[in-house]
Amino acid sequence: IAVVVMIETIFLLAIFAEILVTTSGGPGTATTNLTYLIYVRALLEWDVGGASAGGVVAIILANIVAIFLIRTVARNLDT
Repeated sequence: IAVVVMIETIFLLAIFAEILVTTSGGPGTATTNLTYLIYVRALLEWDVGGASAGGVVAIILANIVAIFLIRTVARNLDT
């Protein structure tokens, strides 16, 4: 179960096109994730600093999830 949760978290960071094409982040900001937020900040609001900060947060989050995923898989392989 832990592996599935971590893999789904990594895939959540990659979901962008579905949100852009179907709802454009709406209604309001109900369909916004970190990837779509980076797009809006960088290309629509011209806030490059905010988009860069969001990108750094996304990279840190992906690395944390990857570290836990590697540890979980390694622990399951040892047993």
